[in-house]
Amino acid sequence: MHGMQKKTAGIFLAFLLMPFLSFSQDGIRIPDSLLSSTVVKIDTCEFSVSDFVWFYSKYNDLSEESENVSFSDYLNRFVEYKLKVTEAEYQQLDTTKAFRDEFFKYLKATAHDRMYRGAEQKREELVKLEYDRLHWDYEVAHIFVKSNIYDSPAAKKAAEEKIKQIHDEIFHAATLPDYTFRKCVQKYSDDNLSKEYDGNVGFITAMVSPFEYEDAVYNANVGDMVTARTAEGWYLINILQKRPTKGAVDAAIIMIYPQSEDEAGWKAAKMTIDSVYEQLQAGVPFDTLSDRYNLNERLKSTKGVIGLIDNGMPYSREIKETLFGLENDGDYSKPLKLPYGYAIVKRRWVLPLPGFEAYKTGYEKRIAGDQSRNAVVDNYYEEQMKQKLGFRRYDDELEKCMLYVDASILLGKWTAPQLKNDAVLFEIADEKYMRSDFFQYLEAIQKNRLRNVYDKDMLVRIRFDDFIVRRLELAIMKDMEKNDKEFQYVMQEYHDGMIVYDLMNRDVFRYAEEDTTGMKFYYSQHKEQYMTEKRKEYVTFNFSDEKTKAKALKLLYEQKMWYWEGVVGKHAQKIAYYEDKGTPQMFIVNEINAKRPNSISVDVGDKILKTADDVVDTVNAGGCKAMCEKIAIFENKLVVHYYYIASRQQTIKEAKEQLLMDYRKEIETQWMKTLYKRHSVQINDSVVENLKQYL
Repeated sequence: MHGMQKKTAGIFLAFLLMPFLSFSQDGIRIPDSLLSSTVVKIDTCEFSVSDFVWFYSKYNDLSEESENVSFSDYLNRFVEYKLKVTEAEYQQLDTTKAFRDEFFKYLKATAHDRMYRGAEQKREELVKLEYDRLHWDYEVAHIFVKSNIYDSPAAKKAAEEKIKQIHDEIFHAATLPDYTFRKCVQKYSDDNLSKEYDGNVGFITAMVSPFEYEDAVYNANVGDMVTARTAEGWYLINILQKRPTKGAVDAAIIMIYPQSEDEAGWKAAKMTIDSVYEQLQAGVPFDTLSDRYNLNERLKSTKGVIGLIDNGMPYSREIKETLFGLENDGDYSKPLKLPYGYAIVKRRWVLPLPGFEAYKTGYEKRIAGDQSRNAVVDNYYEEQMKQKLGFRRYDDELEKCMLYVDASILLGKWTAPQLKNDAVLFEIADEKYMRSDFFQYLEAIQKNRLRNVYDKDMLVRIRFDDFIVRRLELAIMKDMEKNDKEFQYVMQEYHDGMIVYDLMNRDVFRYAEEDTTGMKFYYSQHKEQYMTEKRKEYVTFNFSDEKTKAKALKLLYEQKMWYWEGVVGKHAQKIAYYEDKGTPQMFIVNEINAKRPNSISVDVGDKILKTADDVVDTVNAGGCKAMCEKIAIFENKLVVHYYYIASRQQTIKEAKEQLLMDYRKEIETQWMKTLYKRHSVQINDSVVENLKQYL
């Protein structure tokens, strides 16, 4: 056993509590045979060179003192750390329920983050794809067939067949495809809003539609007719035209609403908007007319300004297309008839599409909050997991599950049945997950209601997908524990860090805080370590103007202010001169304020201004050396250094913070000696010597 001197534990404990970094061997080349060798053995537990190199690399990155730490120091710290781990395991601190719960929570979180590394790359690719698509707008029309992704297989198949039927009907019609398309919109489409426009939804841009819809459009050519499956259903999309994006237009509007919904109300509104347009033509400013005719208080307050509008914002397409059609800043439209009134819009200025870096941050957040685009990332991640683990799913058996679930599950009152005949629903890594497993999960989670889900079969299918993902994650986590070396190290470090902290908190930190008698004795033996610093004391005069400053300086030079030194004892008897006027500094204040009230004030202390020490130390007061050491003017302040405060011994109360830290170190030093006696520590000297040449 090597005798090892204890190093300061503060930095090391800080290391324990810091986030774990990925291990890197950049610049370190160690033979595999050496990496597997045992560098230290504590009791029956052997620690390899690989374990030490992991520790060394991380500590070297995290420690500010790393350049001054020798190889022997690192080895000592490694041994002491593992010795603490051994003691904590000896005391079974990793077997408590609190530890197991916390460790498993961290295990799941860490595994999840590592699993999603590929998914995050996919998300970055998606952001770039969306940015590229933003440069183009597509005018489209569509026919929509409603079909939720959680409908029954039969219902989903029927919807798919219907969209194929519509497609065939259009292309086999005797009339022109566009004409037949419009006819089919009215006949088949479940989108009542677009029906009013024969299925035409205007120009769309990226990040407006569900991703599946957008993907179908942007991968097609003008004149194509394509299908897209979204979470809501099937779309048959007619690609009408394509144009470069118009960016965003900063707009203003004058809005006239009919006072009634009858013909007379609309006629009066039309007359008003025509009058507004004539006045604009005659040169009346838009702002003036906005203030006069906009009845909406928000529009009146902004003089009709509604801000930036791009193709993805939820304004009527009449407004958007009219704005994008205006050629110049300041141009305004003719009166527009809208479903809710009449409007005139004005183009104030145009904001072009920003560069990618400016776009990136905002759209990363938009994508993160978009269900269909998150699904792209999640599906990619799930497919990667499924391929890795050999996932197999049996949907026929899922449909049979519906027979065992009644509507009580919607109320959170369903009870899983006792099955006579079980069946496999899916397999992961050769592990079978049975119908009974799913029913247990379904029963346990049913009280967590799903919003806007009122069909029990749909609920079951949603929960089934959730069940698969959860089991996939657990399977991947097990795989990482078995095959991912970096993950193993991270989890081992977290395990060790938790139990070592608990151990030291109990045996060192808390003990030191509670042992007041021992701390007082330690203080009595080390009093010389707890001294106050010698410091300068200042008087700071705050003056209101140059005249006040001049008066204060005059009094400093003429009114015996050298007696300030007497404040600390040298001339204490002379302070009596000011007994009727207060302290010396207050003499100056009172003298000046008597004639010019509130023109000067005074502060006393050793910390007066951010840079005052520098100023005072570099500016000499010339002839007033006898009265004070230094004097300076600093930002409407007259700063006078008038005496030093000598160093003195701190009380226990004053030294408490540093004293506690020092006493903890002392307790830890003695405690470590007991650990070395309690446990066997053997260092492999030959391995150590061999390892030195690589580190």
